[in-house]
Amino acid sequence: MSRLDGKVAIVTGGTGGIGRGVALRLAAGGAAVVLNGRDERKADAVLAEIAELGGTGHFVAGDVRSSADMAAVSAEAAARFGGVDIVVPSAGGNDDEARTTAVRGPFAGLDLDRVTAFVGTAVGAKLKVVQAAVPHLRARGGGSVVFVTSEGGRAPTPGQTAIATFSGGLITGSKVLAKELADDRIRVNCVCVTVVRDSPSWTAAFERKDAVSDRHRRQYENIIERSPLGVAAPQDIGDVVAFLASDESRYLTGLSASPTSGLTIH
Repeated sequence: MSRLDGKVAIVTGGTGGIGRGVALRLAAGGAAVVLNGRDERKADAVLAEIAELGGTGHFVAGDVRSSADMAAVSAEAAARFGGVDIVVPSAGGNDDEARTTAVRGPFAGLDLDRVTAFVGTAVGAKLKVVQAAVPHLRARGGGSVVFVTSEGGRAPTPGQTAIATFSGGLITGSKVLAKELADDRIRVNCVCVTVVRDSPSWTAAFERKDAVSDRHRRQYENIIERSPLGVAAPQDIGDVVAFLASDESRYLTGLSASPTSGLTIH
């Protein structure tokens, strides 16, 4: 048997980038995967890939910034597949805003109203799906939540006030949830990433003109040069998430894992 056979997973942002890589790895491991996103056409391509793997997938549209939408996603996952065992909040909520010079760059020049709005939106985008899924996880006798967030919340990086504030808060919040939900046998862990190939951030930095500042692009180039083991792809991150979602990590909760290829060591 595969290590995730019989499990049901929700992956927000599962129609592309890191979320797609996570969804494919969970499906390959035997889980039924419910993709959440806003673009059904993108979802169709990922569902086809899951089918090619011999896996089971389903798409439910919804905005991660909406509590009602996340409740609907969780309810449909439970109704279609009999429950929810794994929740992977991968979607960021508003990644384009995170790349603007009003939100990312030297602190003295930031628009703090936009920074604080971004932080609140981004945290909510990660937490709302988890809150919606908790009753379904409890009904299954436990489960696993794996947040995908930024390594900027663990490693202070100039120019990343907004990302550090959002991700650092989420990482600490995940540890609170790990303690609070342990009696329900719901484990809560974080996977903290830096530059990832074939992700929206990679595309913005290296394949789109004027999508990021020159400073932002140089920062990414520096990360790539300084990563001893190279740069991960989405399905490499998916491998880490799949382990944390599986019973093989049943004694791990409150962990923050950083698959950053040796760039950061904690």
